[in-house]
Amino acid sequence: MTSPQAARVAAVLAEQDLLAGVDRVLVGFSGGADSTALLLLLAELGVPLVAHHFHHGLRGPAADADAAWCARFCAERGLPFQLRHLHVPEHRQPGEGVEAAARRCRLASWRALCGSGDAVALAHHADDAVEDLLLRLARGANASGLIALRPRRRLNGVLFLRPLLDLRREELCAYLRECGVTDWREDHTNADPAYRRNAVRHQLLPVFRSVFAGDAGLHRALSALRDDADYLAAQAAAALRPAMDAADWRALPPALLPRVLRLWLERETGCDTPPLHTDIARLREELARLSHPVEIPLAAGPTVILEPSGLRLKASRGPLVERLWNWQDEPVLPLPEIGAELAVDPTGTVPGESFARDQLPPVLTVRSRHRGDRLIPFGSHTPKKLQDLLVDAHIPRDQRDSIPLLLAGEAIIWVPGLRRAEFARLDPGEPSVRLCFRPATGA
Repeated sequence: MTSPQAARVAAVLAEQDLLAGVDRVLVGFSGGADSTALLLLLAELGVPLVAHHFHHGLRGPAADADAAWCARFCAERGLPFQLRHLHVPEHRQPGEGVEAAARRCRLASWRALCGSGDAVALAHHADDAVEDLLLRLARGANASGLIALRPRRRLNGVLFLRPLLDLRREELCAYLRECGVTDWREDHTNADPAYRRNAVRHQLLPVFRSVFAGDAGLHRALSALRDDADYLAAQAAAALRPAMDAADWRALPPALLPRVLRLWLERETGCDTPPLHTDIARLREELARLSHPVEIPLAAGPTVILEPSGLRLKASRGPLVERLWNWQDEPVLPLPEIGAELAVDPTGTVPGESFARDQLPPVLTVRSRHRGDRLIPFGSHTPKKLQDLLVDAHIPRDQRDSIPLLLAGEAIIWVPGLRRAEFARLDPGEPSVRLCFRPATGA
């Protein structure tokens, strides 16, 4: 007999068509009560799944114990399980906080793990949505930002599902107890009020609920905001056209300008880059007084150039926007930040590298270098630091961040113009794929 909580999740999956086009669900499984309940609920409903635990490399023995508990939990129930080490400290970028680095590493890993029929299920629930609402309200977010936790959302090529947004945490804990689970993992940092979310959860919300006899109003507001955001998103998609001059941008209603800019940035860079309020204010200011081309460095992304003919990305020597490349469906990947492109080159007329087709995943990652990057050079079996290869090749410091790295999963397979890796070495007569790096067409 299906549990009441599972019945509600099944209703959400059906009513919102969350599993449309999904063949397999990768479940983010930390071992906490929320993700443990999500895993068991989806398993109860018969959803094809794999539990994925990310070891961030941040909490020493406690993180090791969490990973071991999760592996044992899944093994005891016959649930598929995978452990992935993110090594967050080694991959932090200059000026980047630990939490931001962890989020970026998780997203990059999800992108590497997901195939075309995969979706990622996360355990955010109704209480998380309320906390997120207050945190984003304090930052001045618009309606779309206030309801960033959506039941189904695609971000940078990854389809994320959140089927628990109608359930409270106490309901999830009750479900676990009904399943005989009482020893889920607890992260001690979740009680530290130095983190804003914890302060909202343990200090602000209890006062709010005391004053207003609960938080039902906040949940109604979330529902209304989702409706508003969906409508505005549809209007923004209709307003974005292939070519938009400055007058077109100037004519956009205030509620649409940030949304259309976000869609434009995603179209041009291949990545979802929400503009900050400072970006929008600067763009509005420059649109109002535009007389000649002006550069606008976006705090949330690349530098754009505003001119009477519209917006365009400025080619830069800085870091690339990280993106996915489905080389089978998109044989050319523009890299407008550096005025170049990666391409499949079956003719072999452009310098490039050939890889064994059967070993090359259908989706590759393209990004700039990270601290601690290594690759196994072609003809070697020993990893070498990318930094050492760059120094040995006498690549100037100011050019190193603009060199694209091509990755299969987390493995660097090619640094164009510098070195390819041992990955996907060709045997005689083996089907191959030749990839090239060249100036952008027309450049």
